[in-house]
Amino acid sequence: MTAKEYNNGVALWADDAMRFALRCGGSRSDCEDAVQEALAALWNHRDEVPRDKGKGYLLSAAYRSLMQTLRHSKVVQQHAEATQALAPGYQDPDLRFDLREAIERSLQALPEVQRAILQLRDVEGYSYREIGETLSLSDSQVQVYLFRARVAMRKQLKLMGYDNDR
Repeated sequence: MTAKEYNNGVALWADDAMRFALRCGGSRSDCEDAVQEALAALWNHRDEVPRDKGKGYLLSAAYRSLMQTLRHSKVVQQHAEATQALAPGYQDPDLRFDLREAIERSLQALPEVQRAILQLRDVEGYSYREIGETLSLSDSQVQVYLFRARVAMRKQLKLMGYDNDR
């Protein structure tokens, strides 16, 4: 990939990578950092990455960077919680969320790979093959993870009181 092809690719793919990162989770600043790191990685490997694989490489690099940041944040949070004396808090079991918030909460409860696949397939409209290339999975793994993600989402939404029997 030449410098000109890289610049054209950045113009075409950066928004997709940012949108993908935001849907995978994390704060906006974490997602921006992940996409910037992915763009830097693409630049550093531009001689090895063919132009037609540039977008997949960018999405994969952004995903890996974001997941590393989220894992680190989770460990830090767990450590902070473990060092504090937590009083049992009260939470009303009948507390209802609006549907959008319930969907976001159930998405965040999914494992990282399932959340990414659900985002790429149902929101972005990628094919199983494209998702597999992006996340280094086979087509059948993508299908299985997608099925499991949808089942888990239904189960979570049902627990939150959103049951439509479909």
